[in-house]
Amino acid sequence: MRVMFVDDEPQVLRAISRMLDCADVDWDFGTASNGREAIGALQANDVDILVTDMRMPGMDGATLLDHVSRQSPGTSRIILSGQADRDTMYRAALPMHQFLSKPCDAKTLRDVLARTDAIRNAFGCADTHRVVGQISSLPTTPGLLERVVAEVNSRNGSIQKVGALIACDPGLTAKTLQLANSAMFGYNGSEYSATQAARAIGIDAMQALVAMLEHFSPMEIPEGSGFCIEQHAAHAQRVARIGCKIAQTEGWSIQLQREAYTAGLLHDIGRLISVCHSRVSRPLVGATALGSDSFWRTEVGIDEICDDKLGAYLLGLWGLPSEIVQAVALHQRPTECPLDRPSAAAVVCAADCIAHERSDPWSDRDIEHCEDLLSRLGLSGRLNTWRTAVTDEE
Repeated sequence: MRVMFVDDEPQVLRAISRMLDCADVDWDFGTASNGREAIGALQANDVDILVTDMRMPGMDGATLLDHVSRQSPGTSRIILSGQADRDTMYRAALPMHQFLSKPCDAKTLRDVLARTDAIRNAFGCADTHRVVGQISSLPTTPGLLERVVAEVNSRNGSIQKVGALIACDPGLTAKTLQLANSAMFGYNGSEYSATQAARAIGIDAMQALVAMLEHFSPMEIPEGSGFCIEQHAAHAQRVARIGCKIAQTEGWSIQLQREAYTAGLLHDIGRLISVCHSRVSRPLVGATALGSDSFWRTEVGIDEICDDKLGAYLLGLWGLPSEIVQAVALHQRPTECPLDRPSAAAVVCAADCIAHERSDPWSDRDIEHCEDLLSRLGLSGRLNTWRTAVTDEE
């Protein structure tokens, strides 16, 4: 892994260099003392991860990241900074992938770099890194941003209502969780739901975020693609509700219920990416191992770009919790779900199938694989119970 650190304070760069020299990691790293120097180095050599300070003379970190996002979109972009003015922070919210706050201990920095490297390797080929690295925000359902703006600008605006609106939309939920799971707004928790994330960010920051998204030109759904974002969001909400209901029915923890809801809402986020980047050459992904009539998908080759990998890579790159990333990656591959405990991945596998069942009846093979997954989790015979619980609620 090739890492570049950018900071105008020599002592900070020396401290980082000493830390990496002492760490048991096989990384190549370089340093730059300002944005211009970093851009020149990027033109000369590829860099996997760039870590930059925010407050630097000449070119600040937000401007540098904006340049890197266009010049070298496959480079993962991390901010390591102390306090900066709010306008600069908000400008950085679009081109950055993750934000770490100074002072940052050596273990936290190593862990974030190692996780980013693992995400790049797990879901990556150069095309995946390039396509996903260009993304600063995702399309939202028509009219939603306007409703959020009206709520945050209302005299009696409620952050709870803002969170509930965000929780209806996969794209806006993903962006909000990215910011809430960073240290950008002085919060270092792990958030699993849109309502929690909105509360952690606060009403002022949400107001600035939606204002940026309103004026920023996000990815657009190409005309003639046949993709309906309203139907996409409706299906995502249905899978989220079913997943949460399954976890409630089993008496699983509140955290797992939140994970199941959010993972269900985001499970097809890769579809948004692939539709918007329809010009990308994507090898066909079949279901040959399970039969062409199966809902489930086989694992694809390392050089193939599939929706699951695109979605999981984006969410991992943005620093979302690993349980959510795993569920998005495995939602059509139940045989790869963790078997040592109930997980959001297994719940979303079942919830997605139940959601599809009405319009696309299951094949015998689908039922067989779902029942096999539940059996290995010690949940034999629960599928019909879940179907009934979902039907009773509707």
